[in-house]
Order: sequence, then C-alpha cells, then structure tokens
Amino acid sequence: MRVDTPGRDTARRYFSLAAAGLAFILSGSLPALADEAEVDRQINNLLGNHEVFRQTISEFQQAVSEEDTYAVSAFIEYPITVKINGKKRTIKSAEAFQPLYYDIITPEIAEVIVNQDYGSLFVNSEGVMFGNGEVWMSGICRDNGCNQVDAMVITIQSMD
Repeated sequence: MRVDTPGRDTARRYFSLAAAGLAFILSGSLPALADEAEVDRQINNLLGNHEVFRQTISEFQQAVSEEDTYAVSAFIEYPITVKINGKKRTIKSAEAFQPLYYDIITPEIAEVIVNQDYGSLFVNSEGVMFGNGEVWMSGICRDNGCNQVDAMVITIQSMD
C-alpha cells in the first residue's frame, strides 16, 4: 500500500512546474538558434567560413558601439563610396575615413549596426546585409586562390 505524503505531492508539483518552465524557456530560444544556424549555413555556402563573418560582425558591432573610429576604419574595404551630406564621395583609406566617421556612420546607421541580430541577417552571394541595406559586408580574397578571406564592409549608405 502506497501512502502519499504532502511533501511528496509538493515536490512532484514543483518538479512539474520547473520542467514546464524550462521547456517554455528553451522553446523561445530554439528559433533564434535555428536562425543563426541558417545564417551560418548560407554564409558557408555563398561567402566562405561563417566563423570569420561571425567574429568580424561581433567585433565590428563592438567598435561601432564604442565609437572607436580607428577600429571601425579597419573593417572597411577601400576604396569605398559613401554619401556625405547627400553627395557621393570616395574614401580611399582608413586615414581618410577616420576624420569623416561621424558623417559616414550617422546615429541611424550606428543604431542599425549595433542592433543587428546575427540570426536575422540577410545573406546572398553579394554579402551579408545589415538592416535594410545600410551596411553590407562581404568576403574579400587576400590571395590568388582565395584561400585567405577577410569579412569586410563594402557598402555604407543612408536610406534617405
């Protein structure tokens, strides 16, 4: 004969609630992980090693969030054509980019970069798109066989 005790029922109830809570929490994070895995897969198929892109994107976002003009300028593939005060201008080097940082990385563009979720990136054969196309990053070959690829910013544009 089994005798139920109040303590056993309480423990069973807490365990059931904890299991349900854990399942709920995990169910909310699984789509995000699935989205990141899909972005990784697309980058691997179209652009190269996703780990290079993932790390570069994270470091780029950090540099923009810190307004580190020197670090941000190192993520740009030069020359790059940008709009400053509505006029197109070609920037040929990091040294030329740095004093124009706030004209190029406007608060709106900085917000797009910093708030871009990796799992929500749009990826195609041209590169990885931030926001609605304000920034594009692509793989740049550093040798003839394209064995060494760096992820670099190739486009910065306001959506005005």
